[in-house]
Amino acid sequence: MCRLFGAISHGPVYYELFEEFANLALLGNTPRGGPDDRGHRDGWGLAFFRNGKLVDHARGVGSAESDPRFYQAAWKVAKTNIDRKAGERLVVLAHIRRASAGTPAGPEFSHPFVESKGGRTWAFAHNGGLNDCPWREEDGRIDSQVAFRLLLSNLDGSEPEQVLSATKATVETVRREYGGYSALTFLLTDGERLHAFRDYEKDADYYTLYYDDFGEMVLTCSQPILGMKDDPVVKGSLLSVGPDLGLRRQQVL
Repeated sequence: MCRLFGAISHGPVYYELFEEFANLALLGNTPRGGPDDRGHRDGWGLAFFRNGKLVDHARGVGSAESDPRFYQAAWKVAKTNIDRKAGERLVVLAHIRRASAGTPAGPEFSHPFVESKGGRTWAFAHNGGLNDCPWREEDGRIDSQVAFRLLLSNLDGSEPEQVLSATKATVETVRREYGGYSALTFLLTDGERLHAFRDYEKDADYYTLYYDDFGEMVLTCSQPILGMKDDPVVKGSLLSVGPDLGLRRQQVL
């Protein structure tokens, strides 16, 4: 249970975006009936791609808004605005974590998770939980990592149709083998495209995901930040943003 942020840009990715996102560790919506004062302070992470190549993957435990390492990672992204050449593409995923009950906290369990397949480096950030996927130390993976590996096993490329097919197959497997999910809302990128999927079983007010097209940059976030419009990713749908920043919406479920 977390907050997600994604950006794909041909222009600057401003430092202020990360400051506002970090504030959601304290101020972000929390699940109904939960200990609201806890916020989303169990971990943070950031994956940064430049022209399709992963150049930084930083993660920590605790609250992003009080960890200097989060702001150092954010500054690495922002300072590329100084020497960025025309036509360059920047893609960023960021995550702040509210650990599911019974799961450990540690930098190795902080999203985004990064793995390679077929010569591509993939980054994945998730909000939600698999219903019947308890933490077992011998497995060494939390449920979000299980979901990511299932998605990768079904994924043959980064085209929107391929991600749609992989997402649908992953949903079917999770429903069959893990009894479904509270939510399987995620952001996924290989540094070329940014994909956003949103689905949940209940609590639509918490498992939110919004997007906005600023012309030279498309943003996605669990809650609107820095002037974003509150256009939601529709339940059961996949939003894909290509290298040219063109948007494609597909219904998965």
